[in-house]
Amino acid sequence: MEAHEALRRHDHLLGDDHPRDGLARQAALVVAVIAAFLAVATFLANEAIKEAITGETKAADTTARLEANETKMTIADGNATVLAVIGAATKANVIKAQAQQAQIKRELAPIDRRLAREIEAVHADRDHAEDQHLNFELSAVALQIGIVLAGISILASRRWLLGAGGLCAVAGVGLLILGVVS
Repeated sequence: MEAHEALRRHDHLLGDDHPRDGLARQAALVVAVIAAFLAVATFLANEAIKEAITGETKAADTTARLEANETKMTIADGNATVLAVIGAATKANVIKAQAQQAQIKRELAPIDRRLAREIEAVHADRDHAEDQHLNFELSAVALQIGIVLAGISILASRRWLLGAGGLCAVAGVGLLILGVVS
């Protein structure tokens, strides 16, 4: 027995003179369309959160490299200072330590600037992914509410519930589009 025939028999047994066939079909179509958008919103939300997590990992890795370079410079500074303060070292050794310190700083300075720019870029990408994730999650919530209202409209035989479900779906699709274009 097909679903619409079962629904018709149910209506007949209840003495319902106004079959819900038209409303049920419309609601089923609305639910199917909303479910398709919900699948897209869920997929995009998952992708956005993966991107945010990956971005945070990249930022942490880059920050660790920057801090390692800062540690190298601190050690070079300390070595030069220790040699100068102790005085037991020859003037040639102090000059050599200072030259080595300057060379380390020259080599690491451009790398540190590049790493700092990378960290800023990765943080910006991560923040963007988090914003997208929020839009996609809110979209999924609105679409789920739309599905529920459309489904209840059949049980309650209330067309306005179907309309409310459609409005929730429109809001959900709007948030989905906002997440994609932002």
